[in-house]
Parts: sequence; C-alpha cells; structure tokens
Amino acid sequence: MAKKNWKIIEVEDFVIFKASDDIIDEANAQYARANESNRRYVESHPTPEPTMPISGTFVCAQPPNYRGIPMVHATADDWAEKFELFKTFGVDTVIYQAAVWNELETVYYPSKRFKDYRLFDQIGNVLEAAKRTGIEVYLGGYGSVSGWCMGKDPAYVEMEKQNHFAVQDELFELYGSQFKGIYFAPETAYRGERDLYTEKTLNSIYRDFCDRLKGLHPDCEIVMSPATKYYEGKLDEMIESWNVILDGVKLDVMAPQDSIGCTGTTLEHQETMFKVWRKICDDKNIRFWSNVELFEARDCSQIDTSICADTRRVAHQMSNAAKVAEKLISWEMLSYTDVARHGERAEALKKFLQQCKK
Repeated sequence: MAKKNWKIIEVEDFVIFKASDDIIDEANAQYARANESNRRYVESHPTPEPTMPISGTFVCAQPPNYRGIPMVHATADDWAEKFELFKTFGVDTVIYQAAVWNELETVYYPSKRFKDYRLFDQIGNVLEAAKRTGIEVYLGGYGSVSGWCMGKDPAYVEMEKQNHFAVQDELFELYGSQFKGIYFAPETAYRGERDLYTEKTLNSIYRDFCDRLKGLHPDCEIVMSPATKYYEGKLDEMIESWNVILDGVKLDVMAPQDSIGCTGTTLEHQETMFKVWRKICDDKNIRFWSNVELFEARDCSQIDTSICADTRRVAHQMSNAAKVAEKLISWEMLSYTDVARHGERAEALKKFLQQCKK
C-alpha cells in the first residue's frame, strides 16, 4: 500500500478523514496558489450567464473528510426538507455518496457484511424522502481509498472486489426498486505519470463490478466521478491511461469532478481538461456529466476545510462544462448552501443557483 496522507479523527459521534500533519503546509500552499489563479481569472474575464442549471448533487449522512452539515440522525422529513430546497435550484437527481466507508468503519444501512461497523441507518430515509419529493436516486456502494493507494497486492484487490459485490447485493436486496442506479464510490485520477499495473488493476475492478451488476440488473445505470488533475504536456498520456482503465468497462455515465474547488485544476485549464474528458467518454460511448464543485478549499488543518465558492467562479465552471456535458451535478450542495453555517457566501450561492434554474 502507498504511504497514507490522512488520519482518522473523531467529530461529535462520527469520524472523518483528515490530512496528516506532514502534508498540511504543502496542501495549503497549493490551495492558495490555485485560488489566486482562479481569482485572477474571474477578475479578468466577464462573468458568463450559465445556460444549464445544476440538476444533481451528491448527498451523504456525513461528508467523509470534513464536518459539513451532519445528517447522521436525520429523519425522512429532514431529508425531504433539504430535497425541497434542492428543487428550487433545479435538482432532480441525488447521488448518495457511499453506503459504507471502509476506513471510517461506518455504514449507512443495516448491513450484514459490515455488521460490526458503526451504523447510521440513513439510506432508507433518503429513499423515502426522494419518493415524496419526486427526486431520482443513485446509491453509492462500497467506499474506500483504494483508488488513491492501490498497492501491488492481489489479495487486497480481491478483497476489495468482494466488498463491492457484497454491498451491491445488499443494496438491491433491501432497496432494489427504489433507486435508478449505482454510483461507484472510490475515486481516482490520472496523477501525471503512467502506472500500467494500477491502470490494469483498476480496469479489473471496474470491469468485474460493471459486468456483474449489468448481468444481474441490466437496467441499472452506473456512474463514476473521478478527479481532474492538470499536468502540462500530459493530456495525451491521460487519455491513454483512461483508455486502459476503461477498456471493456460497461459504464453508463462519467461525471468527472471539475476539481476547481479542490484545486486539482484551475479555470485557466478547465475547458482544455473537459475536452480531454469528452474525448475519453466519446471513445468509450459513455455519457458525460460534469461534477461542478461549489466550494473553495482553504485550510486542511481545520475540521471544515473549505468555504462556499464565489458565484462568479461557479458561473465560469458551469458555462465551461455546459459546452460538453449533458448534465451538471455538484458535490454536497447541502453543506455549501447552508446559511447558518456559511453565512453570506451561502446566501449568495443559494440565490445564484435559484436564478440559474430560470
């Protein structure tokens, strides 16, 4: 396994990932550089009028790596209230990020395989609220950090596959008629150099996951949302890498994170990166959505690492993505439109998203 750059800490009655102490200064410096680049871009370019609303968002009982707005004890009524707010933004789709978080040893439905993990029984409430409010749901399955720290350990890879399959089966057994699709929860990204072993390993996991799911439930849609990282002069290599990873994978929707908020790339390079993603999807006959990040990473030493994004920045993100994507979704709209937590920035973001629906 690769060296970990995170640790697990207690927050109230749940746990989250937090950056390890040795990477905080480097990460925060990267955040500052990217945020300054985006600020200069926003100040030097006219703010566009988005032509497509953000019509989907990830939701979760708790964000895995910051406090956010915990919903670990929410009722179906609580979720329905949030979904009614989402609908004022034009949201018709929610993606529950992960039914299980392996490293956090937390599960969000009554699982048999993970019965010893801390249980916050929320997926049933999310599905009930979605039914009441007319919102479609994709359920994330087994969440782990395997996409970021894949080691050369066949036994570990096989264990990961079996965990994916077990969660897949349990979700269908408990909720099979209540959701539209499955979100493949572990993230990954092209990281600036080829690693054929990891590419082929990921391909094996993705292919087996999708083949099995489509064989059992052919009408179930499968969504992935990898990160975007810009590396000068490496775009063709990124395409080649993803062509290996996705070879023979029966994926329906690719919804790349634009990674503007987490500073994997900047507005300066967003259009270029999305043309690359568009080619990757077109080559594999995969539908392309865009995951628009509504936050700005600031300080990973804190329990809440990010603030709400400047709406002018989000307008550029949405406009760039709308040129190539068929649908815009976002990360965790629930937290970043919460005025009680984020004040004037959240109020501005709420009004902006509501205007974009019109």
